[in-house]
Amino acid sequence: MASLEQVLQQGQVWQAQQHLHPQHQTISSGYAALDERLPNGGWQPGQVCEIYHQGGGVGELSIVIPALAKLSQQARWLLWVAPPAIPYAPALELAGVRSERILMVHPRSYKEAVWCMEEGLKSGHCSAVLGWLQEWDKQHIRRLQIAAADHHSHCWLWPQTGLDTSGSPAALRLEVARQQADTLQVTFHKRRGSWPCEPFNLHLSDHGYALAG
Repeated sequence: MASLEQVLQQGQVWQAQQHLHPQHQTISSGYAALDERLPNGGWQPGQVCEIYHQGGGVGELSIVIPALAKLSQQARWLLWVAPPAIPYAPALELAGVRSERILMVHPRSYKEAVWCMEEGLKSGHCSAVLGWLQEWDKQHIRRLQIAAADHHSHCWLWPQTGLDTSGSPAALRLEVARQQADTLQVTFHKRRGSWPCEPFNLHLSDHGYALAG
């Protein structure tokens, strides 16, 4: 199997020593209600965020789309690992996400998925790494959190398992549930540096669109 480095070397890619400052900036979620509750007022690089949901199609991807739209303006990749479905490119483009910056990987196993995400975080070629993991292992989450922190990378996870209440090395843990067609209920189970907060409603129409998953 070719290494991620070999894959990324095909074509023009961002070099780790270039344009370091944008990589370190906190990015607004695009939703005022969410920014108010995110530490530092937005998505911070160097943090793994676990997003839990009950079944597909609840808009769980919508809350990160505004951030992805901003990150896709950089000359780096948005690495998607093991997504349950191929994203609908026209919808992403409408939301401002440059689909040509998406690098999608469909690993053959959970082990390969974790390896691919860790390599992506370490490479410096990815502005964000997104993963849909079929298993949840605390040691693997710790490795991803260390890689994200060491390389100031954005990382979002959608574990395809229930929430493990024993705790997680991830900096953020939240859960989303559909309330109405354009409304999600968001619950923070962990906010590094802050207490968990009461569930609140997030109106996706505040940003003008909603993606199913």
